[in-house]
Amino acid sequence: MQTTSRNILLDIFKVIAALFVIGTHCGFLFEYSEVASQIVTNGIFRIAVPFFFCVNGFFLFTVFKNNRIQTWLKRVGILYVIWMLIYTYFWVHLDDFNLLKMISTFVFGFNHLWYLAALFVGGLILYLLRDTSNTLLIITTSVLFLIGIAIQYVGELHVFSHQPTVDKLMNYPPLHRNFLLFALPLLSIGYVIKRTNIHNNLSKSFVIKLLVISLILLVAENLVTYYFITGEAILNTYVSYVFLAPALLITAFTFKSISNLNSKLLSSYSIALYLIHPLIIFLILRFFKLDSTPLTFITIMLAGVASYLLMLLNKKVKYIL
Repeated sequence: MQTTSRNILLDIFKVIAALFVIGTHCGFLFEYSEVASQIVTNGIFRIAVPFFFCVNGFFLFTVFKNNRIQTWLKRVGILYVIWMLIYTYFWVHLDDFNLLKMISTFVFGFNHLWYLAALFVGGLILYLLRDTSNTLLIITTSVLFLIGIAIQYVGELHVFSHQPTVDKLMNYPPLHRNFLLFALPLLSIGYVIKRTNIHNNLSKSFVIKLLVISLILLVAENLVTYYFITGEAILNTYVSYVFLAPALLITAFTFKSISNLNSKLLSSYSIALYLIHPLIIFLILRFFKLDSTPLTFITIMLAGVASYLLMLLNKKVKYIL
C-alpha cells in the first residue's frame, strides 16, 4: 500500500480550524448562552487564524530554503486578487463611491480576506528576516504582537473617547490585526519551530500538558477580559494565541499520522471552506432568518458542498484554491 508523506493529522486540524472560523462568523451558541458563546465562539474558535499563520510560517522555512519565495508570493497574491474580485459586490459600491475606502479595503482585505493580505506581506517580511537569530526574531515579533494587543485595548476601552477621530482609528481592526502586528509574530513562531526542529524533540506527555495549559490560558484570558475589562466587546487578539497556536502545530506533528488517504485534498478543503463561507452565509440570510447555531450547521453543510465544487473547478482553473 502506497502512503503519502503528508501528515494527515495536520490537515485534519486545518479543516477543523476552518469550521471554527465558520462558527465564529455565524455566532455559534449565541442564542443559547452568552457566556458559552463567549468562551467557545469568541474564544476557542478564534484560535483558527493564528493556527493557520503558524502552519504557514512552519512551511515557509522550506520555501525559503528552496528559494521558492517568488513562487509562493505569486500563488498567495493571485489567490488574494481572485477572491477580492469574487467578493467585489460586497466592497465596491458605485452608488456611494469612496476611493480612499476602496483602496484601504483592497490593501488590507475585505472581511476574511484580510488573512491573505496579511499572509502575503507578513511572509515577505519574514523572508527578509530569515537569517535573524531565533531569539531576536521571537523577541522582536513578540513585542510587535503586544503592541497590537495594546492598540486593541486602547480602542475597546475608548481611551480617546474625547477625540473621536483618534478613537475611531484605534477601533479600526486593520490597525492592529495586520501583517506586522499579527501575522508576522505568528508566522515567525511557526518558522522557528521548523528551523529548530523542536516539534520532533518533545515527549507526548509534555505536548499534552502544553496543549491543555495553553487552552486553559486562552479560556481564562477570554473570561477575564470579558468580565473585568471590555465587557461585551469581542476581541480579535489574545496574548494566549502565541502559546495555543504553536501548541496545536506541535501536537499535530507529535501525534502525526501517515495514511494512504490523499490528505492534500483535506488541506484544499480547509482553504475552500475558509474562502467561500461568507458568501454562503450572505445567501442564506438573504432568504431566511435563522438563529446563530442553526445558521452555523447549515452554513457548514452548504459550504462543504460548495467547497467540493470549488475543488473540482480548481483542477481546470488554477489559483482559485
